[in-house]
Amino acid sequence: MSKALTASADMELASGLRDFWYPVDFSKNLGVTSIRSFELFDQTWILFRDKDGKAGCIQDECAHRACPLSLGKWVDGKIKCAYHGWEFNPQGLCVHTPSCRQAKASVRSLPVLEQDGMIWVWPGGPTISRDLPKQAPLIPDGFTLQAEILMELDVEHGLMLENLLDLAHAPFTHTGTFAKGWLAPASVKFDSSPQTPLTGQWNPYPIEMTFEPPCYVISTIGLRGRDCGRQLHQLHACLPMGKGRTRLLYRLALDFFQWARFIPGNHLFWRALAQRVINEDIRLVQGQQQRLQAGANVWNSPVSYDKLGLLYRRWRNQVERSSPEWPTAIAQKSDEALSMPELNPVESRQIS
Repeated sequence: MSKALTASADMELASGLRDFWYPVDFSKNLGVTSIRSFELFDQTWILFRDKDGKAGCIQDECAHRACPLSLGKWVDGKIKCAYHGWEFNPQGLCVHTPSCRQAKASVRSLPVLEQDGMIWVWPGGPTISRDLPKQAPLIPDGFTLQAEILMELDVEHGLMLENLLDLAHAPFTHTGTFAKGWLAPASVKFDSSPQTPLTGQWNPYPIEMTFEPPCYVISTIGLRGRDCGRQLHQLHACLPMGKGRTRLLYRLALDFFQWARFIPGNHLFWRALAQRVINEDIRLVQGQQQRLQAGANVWNSPVSYDKLGLLYRRWRNQVERSSPEWPTAIAQKSDEALSMPELNPVESRQIS
């Protein structure tokens, strides 16, 4: 068997990935009377608030004639369908059917939690974890939030995560943005311990990075070297929006220039910069996806700086088998299993 980590071109979304909380929007985007539509696992949902301001999530499809409820309007904490006026509460129950006797009808709803400036939904089974990821959404002490940006990308979310978990490509890909002028070092390594294999430092770059299951890349960048007092903290959350599509939530915070958030247009500046960086990545990742669908293997020849991406793929394959061993089992064998060139084989599974 080949020692390369392989992945199939099947873009179906594996059921094992559903049993997690996913942040689908920023709280600031959901006003009192707003209706926010989003896709997750190839299904469309809407977010809205009840009359007390609590967020709810229901299927974006009227139980009557399947008209998108996102075309309707908010009325006293309920969504009124634009087609025949049927009204649905945050639990998905139809509570009013004008022009006829009250119909017994409902649409699907998802459990919702709201904390740390994000709205989370649970798309999985009936056994719901009440524990949200504690590291992913939090802004570190001493940092000030500068921007929250939402993007929808035409690329599979696992490929996008693997791209974000790889810094060795920066001096070759990001020549027009943050890595402009960077020289390619003789060696790039992701240094981590067996106890915390998903958290480490990118040497020689002054960058710390963590992958937090199921979909978070958290990084802290020293703009003038390590411990420079001028650091940038980023959260990328890559959601499985649908087959070959990603919903990306990006959050940026700084431990300097804290007053910058009050500058008019500050958010637009960071949005434009983030979009430029993503655009440098996306054409390459989309190219990978096309080759993968044509029969290529994106993990033909893994090398030492692929460590973090390989750990993600190993975790992903296990979750898709519905038998996750993370983090204990992999942590115990990560450095040994990922030593190069003797990389232990990992079975091919769906890429989703």
